[in-house]
Parts: sequence; structure tokens; C-alpha cells
Amino acid sequence: MQRFDWNDSFSVGVKVIDEQHRVWIDQLNSLSAAIESHQEARIISKTLNFMIDYVEFHFSAEESLMALQNYPALAQHKLAHEAFRKVLMDLMVLEIEEDGAVSKIGDSINNFQISWLKDHIQQTDRLFGAYLKEKNVALCNEPCAL
Repeated sequence: MQRFDWNDSFSVGVKVIDEQHRVWIDQLNSLSAAIESHQEARIISKTLNFMIDYVEFHFSAEESLMALQNYPALAQHKLAHEAFRKVLMDLMVLEIEEDGAVSKIGDSINNFQISWLKDHIQQTDRLFGAYLKEKNVALCNEPCAL
């Protein structure tokens, strides 16, 4: 399975968003490791559910922050998030115990989720970071909560 390692090229310049992206990447890597090491279905399911909940938390936090800053591309950003949510919802309906379910999750991680997240961070989320920088908004460069 692929591994997604954080490096500075994934920083969007907003500490709270960068921290959330790191947690998300860690969760993707944990899910990949659980699948690769043939963990019990309940462990894979628990890790997948945590990741799904965390992604929802992150999207909500990011969209709230964008709304607070009157980000003009918020509607397009929400559409990108919706497309990703649909992929996760398709995984949620899988019965982990069924033949092929774990393989589908692994394929989703390897063939879609990692590349989507990399592209989304480096392209779409970076635009928001640039927008904040252009407006001279110093936001959450210290530990903070949204």
C-alpha cells in the first residue's frame, strides 16, 4: 500500500489547517497499515470510521474558516469536499466482513484518496492560504481552535 509522508510542500501556511492535514494523513497511513497487515475487520472498521469522522470535522472547520474570511472560492471548495465525501460514503456502506470489502478500501486509498488529498492540499487549499496572505490575515499561527 502507498504511504503518504508529510513534507513542507503540503503546508498551506495556516497552522491549524496544516495540523489537521497531518492528522488526516496519519489516519490514511494507519488505515493502509491496518489493511496491509491484515488486521481484524473490527480494527479496520474502527480506523475507517475515525478517519471518516475526522475528514468531516476537517471539512467543516475549513469551510467555516473560509466563510469567516469571505473566501470567494468557498462554493467551489465545498463542491470538491462533497465529491470526496461521496467516496467516503460509498466506503461506509461496505460490510467489512464481506469478501472484497477490505480490498475496495485499499484500492480507494491507493488509487484515489492519497492523490486527491495531495492535489487538494497543494492546489485548492493553497489558494486559500494565498488569499489569507494577500489580505494580510494572520490566522492561527499559534495553537488555536476554530
